[in-house]
Amino acid sequence: MSAGSAGGQRPEGAREQAVEPKPDPLVGQTLGGRYRLTRKVGEGGMGAVYEAIQEALGRTVAVKILRDKYLDRPEVAQRLVQEAQLASSIEHEHIVRILDSGATEDGRPFVVMEHLRGESLAERIRREGALPEAFVIELGVQTANALSAAHDRSIVHRDVKPENLFLVDSGAAGERDRPMVKIVDFGISKSMAGEASDANLRLTATGMVLGTPLYMSPEQARGDEELDHRIDVYALGVILYEALTGEVPFRASNYLGVIAQVLSAELPSPRALRPELSISDGIEQVVVRAMAKDRTLRYPSMLALAEDLERVRSGRAPSAARPAAPPSAGRKPRALWPFAAAIGVAAVVVLQLPLLARYKAVATLPPVSVETREPATEASPRLLPLRVRSEPAGAEIFIGDRSYGTTPTTLRLAAGKQRLGLRRAGFEDAAADAVIGVDEEVRVVLRAAAPRSPEPSPTLPRARPLRAEPRATEQAPASPGAETLPNPY
Repeated sequence: MSAGSAGGQRPEGAREQAVEPKPDPLVGQTLGGRYRLTRKVGEGGMGAVYEAIQEALGRTVAVKILRDKYLDRPEVAQRLVQEAQLASSIEHEHIVRILDSGATEDGRPFVVMEHLRGESLAERIRREGALPEAFVIELGVQTANALSAAHDRSIVHRDVKPENLFLVDSGAAGERDRPMVKIVDFGISKSMAGEASDANLRLTATGMVLGTPLYMSPEQARGDEELDHRIDVYALGVILYEALTGEVPFRASNYLGVIAQVLSAELPSPRALRPELSISDGIEQVVVRAMAKDRTLRYPSMLALAEDLERVRSGRAPSAARPAAPPSAGRKPRALWPFAAAIGVAAVVVLQLPLLARYKAVATLPPVSVETREPATEASPRLLPLRVRSEPAGAEIFIGDRSYGTTPTTLRLAAGKQRLGLRRAGFEDAAADAVIGVDEEVRVVLRAAAPRSPEPSPTLPRARPLRAEPRATEQAPASPGAETLPNPY
């Protein structure tokens, strides 16, 4: 449905829907007498993230608090605590730093993290498309080194994607073209040590549903039980591909369509997909090996991947030969592909039925009418900008079940009609239709949610703080006008 006008004039091409903001009841509260919540900056799958002041030191921190809807799900609370424990055990400059943890008075776990300013890699790609090769190489080296540190401690992230790579804004002139990466959201990470415990098995089952199919390795897609650090190697390969070309390698109109391609479709050559970008042969070889469907052909470690990226940066050839099956350079998949894909989809459905039965719908990915990807041609759909705003700002944007960031932002979408969903805590969900290529902007005014009568909620076990005293390292002062983007955690 189109959002209606709230009166007065509106910009041409904009659509509106009326409403009043509602204050967040947690803003202004002080957790444990130490962290005063100043404003909400976003929501993730498990928790809402708030900017806060650490009263003892007067510094700004970020606090992730378990969302209300999970109060009666102890396994989700356990996952939030696990995120803090795993991330804090790594202590790497390119992994978000965990400062403290605890529980609210009503038993909700919270995690205190360093405060980050900047944007996610996903937001950068949505705004700018393909990124410079030098930028992508530096991004890959930093990310690979950080994940290598995690793997050295037997921790596999399992959900490496652009939304979880945060590009920190240092505020220094000339630093914008050189990324400073922080890996965030270890919420479905897994310690490979002691994995046979009942708790770990429950977390694993949940993690399989939460994994993102666009960045999921074939062995994850098949539901294999024996997974290792090479699923993160594959995911980083997909991220490098997307950062270089502005597009993911496999895309379809639904979850299972993507899974089928991950399992069976040939990898389109990045250089053939975007010949105008002059992507080097060296970086393509790195991406192709990282994304090998057979994990024994991938890089054996993140350190090996980082070393090959360094070779490419210095103008040398990567040490790794291409996998036995090179990427498609524009040829169509063989006639056998539809049958292999059908078998793959059937296998996934059978393997995932116990998990999918818990959900009413399967995640829908960005609408694309084709099932296999061909290199870009003049006939390929052109992505057009659409500015999305809301009052108040900070609403999460959805097309189907996939999040496209938060308002205000500019999306780049294929021409045609799209329905956008907007969601913000304390407000009713809203929807707006837009005709991409005709509408330049969608503007939605959110309606405050009706107050609910308080209900007693189950009390979860109180999380034990990780440290009695957080580290006293000061956060660098934010540059004037820097924007804190929703939920980089």
